[in-house]
Amino acid sequence: MTNLTLIISLSAVLWYLIDRFKPLWEDLTWSKWITIACAAVGSFGLAFFFKLDILSALELVPSVTVVGQVITALTLMSGSSAISEIIERIKG
Repeated sequence: MTNLTLIISLSAVLWYLIDRFKPLWEDLTWSKWITIACAAVGSFGLAFFFKLDILSALELVPSVTVVGQVITALTLMSGSSAISEIIERIKG
């Protein structure tokens, strides 16, 4: 499995889990911020635990860097709308 495929797969899993847990805090007035916090913790955790670097996966740099991991985490955080739409279409 290539690194880019791993990044996309983990992004889908992260946002699937967030969407499953979202009903727990959906009725709160600051639910948007809870979702953002969960996405941030999950994204940075995945990026640094699995040493995910989108710049390295795209072969723009020769090796994994901290800057690339931060960019990957920010990319994973922003994946909610696209991944949510895909999951909703799969559900039917």
